[in-house]
Amino acid sequence: MNRVDGKVAIVTGGGRGIGRATAVLLAKCGAKVLVTDVLDAEVEETVASITMNGGEAKGLHHDVTNEEDWRKAVDLAVEGLGGFEILVNNAGKFLQSSIEETTFEEYDRVMRVNIWGVMVGTRFALASMKNRISATNPAGSIINLASVAGLKGAPFRSVYCVSKGSVRVFTQSAARECAALGYNIRVNGIYPGLVSTDMGRIAVDGFADQLGMDHGEALEAAKKMHLIERTASPNEIAKGIAYLASEDAAYVTGTELIIDGGFNLK
Repeated sequence: MNRVDGKVAIVTGGGRGIGRATAVLLAKCGAKVLVTDVLDAEVEETVASITMNGGEAKGLHHDVTNEEDWRKAVDLAVEGLGGFEILVNNAGKFLQSSIEETTFEEYDRVMRVNIWGVMVGTRFALASMKNRISATNPAGSIINLASVAGLKGAPFRSVYCVSKGSVRVFTQSAARECAALGYNIRVNGIYPGLVSTDMGRIAVDGFADQLGMDHGEALEAAKKMHLIERTASPNEIAKGIAYLASEDAAYVTGTELIIDGGFNLK
């Protein structure tokens, strides 16, 4: 029996990177998956990867800052896939900028995607999932993608760090609120370190600019900042998400699952 057999998941930012790896892995583990992103071609590629391997998936253009898009996503999950028990709030935006140079428009966009997108997604998910989940049924699971950047600050990334720190505290608050309301819904956070994704490459390029290095030199320096001296693959993060989505994590809520190769200990 697979770990999420019979469950339905919404994965935001599922067009590439961690989101794609998560959608594919959840489908492999038995879930039906709604893949959402603003990157339409990439969504189609993720859905095709799932269906070609015998899984069931649908795709949707979805801006996580837009409430109407969230309404469409929930409606499609309910009407097209039969309802959902899993939400993976993965969509995110990175910003490399000094405090002195950061504009309000840059700050606003990062915060809208990284924290408002998580908050409004959770709001829509709770409204739907609380009617599907009961104390006698397996718990619902909301998994929010934070970052080790949300655990401690970093130069030239203050807004990104603030946004992920906000996801951290929101996740704890949402877990407590679900418990206070008697919802059988678990809420947890994932904290990746440096991952081999497009966002990871942008982060390394920013690091290179800071230190006056080329990309390769900066990547090697970044690897040495981890106890396990390499970057993570998207699938290694997806495995942690699949765990929190499954009944293996039935007694886990409000937690911080750090998958960072020991970066936070250096």
